[in-house]
Order: sequence, then structure tokens, then C-alpha cells
Amino acid sequence: MPKNGRGSTFRVRPLPILILAILLLLSGAPGAFAATPAPSGLKSPAQTSTSVFISWNAVSGAPRYRVQYSTKADFSDSTYNRFTTTSTELRGLKSNTSYYLRVRVISADGTTNLSPYSAAITTKTKTAPVIAAVVNPLSVASYNVKCANCFAGAANELTWAGRRSAVVANIKAQMPDVIGIQEASQGWLKDDQRPGGVSQFEDLQERLQAAGANYRLTNSKRNNCVKDTTPNLCVYADKGASQGTKLFYNATKVSLVSQGSLALPPDRSHYLAWGIFIQKSTNKKFFVGDTHLTPGATADVHTKQTQAITAEIKKRNPQNLPVLLTGDLNSHKWTTPRNAPYDVLIAAGYKDPLGNTYASDLPSGAATAEKTVGANYDSFNAFKRLANARNAWGNGTYLDYIFTSKMRVVEWRTVVNVDSKGNFIGTIPSDHNMVKATVQLP
Repeated sequence: MPKNGRGSTFRVRPLPILILAILLLLSGAPGAFAATPAPSGLKSPAQTSTSVFISWNAVSGAPRYRVQYSTKADFSDSTYNRFTTTSTELRGLKSNTSYYLRVRVISADGTTNLSPYSAAITTKTKTAPVIAAVVNPLSVASYNVKCANCFAGAANELTWAGRRSAVVANIKAQMPDVIGIQEASQGWLKDDQRPGGVSQFEDLQERLQAAGANYRLTNSKRNNCVKDTTPNLCVYADKGASQGTKLFYNATKVSLVSQGSLALPPDRSHYLAWGIFIQKSTNKKFFVGDTHLTPGATADVHTKQTQAITAEIKKRNPQNLPVLLTGDLNSHKWTTPRNAPYDVLIAAGYKDPLGNTYASDLPSGAATAEKTVGANYDSFNAFKRLANARNAWGNGTYLDYIFTSKMRVVEWRTVVNVDSKGNFIGTIPSDHNMVKATVQLP
């Protein structure tokens, strides 16, 4: 036997085959992956200025895959993503930049590499388009102002009387041309004793007018009754009323052509309010819808409600005018089993300016907003002093949306008045943040 430098001998004992296999697996030696081949067919069929789409062939029995990508050929400074599917979109990339990519099979929990990496491929993001100056912008917002009779006494929550001035100030600071309002109740306010009462939406309009903001309602009816001012002893008549779902428009900037509403299934207690308008600066017509889907409803109910909305828009918009749909859809990208309203609207051809797709914080390459402000904030704030934001980048979680037909979206803004630490300044106007899109009509 050979001797070591100190004159003693050593003996190599055969290791059990199982232990040797484990050591090979942990060492990353080529033999460790013999049972699981590397994925084949990795390719990048499409690219945008901020993302690339990739796909590869499935490996039989593969529980999960890890994609590694880098701007460097040696894969230093890499980013890693895990997937259970064999196609995906890698987001948040630099424009006009080459990326190196490869994929391997990993265990379901992501702790063990089960195959070698595939052969690497190279792809390149597109150059960001040159943005032309906007001409005659149109701004549309969605704002759930919380119903006056829904006061829950949460920390930082004031009654409608205590926060309505902040709501008015918020709207006046942004001055959208059209606002889809939710939860501006048709019920009478307890603190206003005028004969016949004053509803929350009437109170809001009066206060906007008093503040010098020339907003009007597309429909001022409280109830779908012959006597629409009260639901008592109601004899049904379609007056186009839509409870707290109301469209306000800035009469200085746009004029109203026609309007209506649709009671949504299954219980007809939630509505789509719609209006056709003319932008005065261009004389172009456009269609705006506003809705508030049932809170806590199943995905199937939300699907049926949203399908009713898309059908009604198609019915009421025979000229195929540009469409903007605002609303609180009571569903978001983490809702299980799916974000049903979002899926229906995208399938119907509508665009999400934020590209805020399911279970992702990074915007899709299909995002149409050329600029975003405050998009990382959630649209629901729950009256928390520290404004909800998942990250300092990307997209937050949204219950409140503005979908568009094909058009240029110059800017998306999630309206939050916060200090350097992210805390709301002063009175929090509502438990939802206003969202606003500035567009150019085609």
C-alpha cells in the first residue's frame, strides 16, 4: 500500500453505492443528472423593450424549472426565476440590451438541481420607442369615495362629514375630465335636513361646484322608481339610476351625448353606469363606463357580471368609439383562484395600462402606460396612515382599475398624498386611492 509523508499507511474503503450517489448529487458532478436530462428547445420568440418571452420543451416528470439570465455571457450577476410552466415572460429588463438565458430542472421546493442547464441562448430587448408629445390629452379617473353610511370607526377614518372636503380637494387637485365614482350613495345624509334630503352623490357634486370645479352628473336620479327621490313605495321605472356608481364629468372640457345604466346579475344591486361624451378640444366622441362589482363574490359571479358589462358596452357603442372602463372590480392579482374580471376584460380586447397581470409585481410588456406615478401603491388603503405599497417599484395590488380600448396612455397616476416616509398627510379622504389615466384619443 502507498504511504503518506509521515510513514503511515491508509486504506481506501469502498463507499456504499447510495452514499456515493448522494455525494455525486451534492457535488454537482455530471453523473448526478444522468436520470434527468436538461430541457431542450429553449427559444425567445418575442421581445418588447422591457421583457422577453421564452419557451422550452417539457421534461417528463419535471416538477419545476429554474431560468437563469444575465447580460453577461459568463452568467455572472445573474437573475433566477422559478416556473412550473414551460413558457414565460421575463420582465423588468433594460431596453436594447442582449440577455443570455438557460434553463434547468429543479425540485418542487427549489432546493435541489435535478438536471444540468440547457444550452444557453441569446436574445435582445427592443429599443424603447421615441415618445411624441401628447396633443389634446384626455384624463379619466376612478374613485371609490366610501359610502357615507359605511363608517366603521377604523383608526384614521372620519365620517363623510369629516372627510368630504378632502375628497373634493383630491378631485380638484387632479381635475379629471371624467370620473367614475363608486359608493357615492343615493341615501339621504343624516346631517343635512333640507326638505327631500340630500344624497351623498348630490352633496359631492354641490361641493365640487362650490369649489369652482364644474362637474356635472350624467344621471342625477336617485332611484329607478316613478318617484325617483325615494325608494319608499317604489313603483319601478327605469330612470337610469345606478345607486352609488356615478359618472361625473367636467363640463368645461367635455359634453355629454347620451347615458344609461345596467343592473348587474345576479341580484341587480350593483351597476354599470355609462356615458358617451365629446371632447371639446377635438370634437371626438368617446365612451366611458363605470362599475362596482359585488364585494366578496365568487369568481363565477364576477365573470358573469363582467361579461354583462362587455356585452352592454358593445350594445351601447355601435359606432365602436374609444372606450375607457373605470371601476372597483373587487378582485385583484392575488385573488384565488383567478382575477376573473381582469381575465374577461383582457379576453374581450381591453388593455390594462399597468400590465398588472396575475401574481406579478413587474409590469407585463403589454403595459400601455408610457409613464407611471405611484403605481407601486395599492389602490386600497384601508385608512392606514402608512400607505400600502408592496414594493418601492413595479405595480401594487389593485381593486380599482381603468381599462381602455386601443389608445395611447400617456400617464398612469395612483393619487396618494404622502410624506417622505410614505405616510398620508392630513385627512385620508377614502379607503381607496383615486387612480387616473391620461390618454390621447385615437
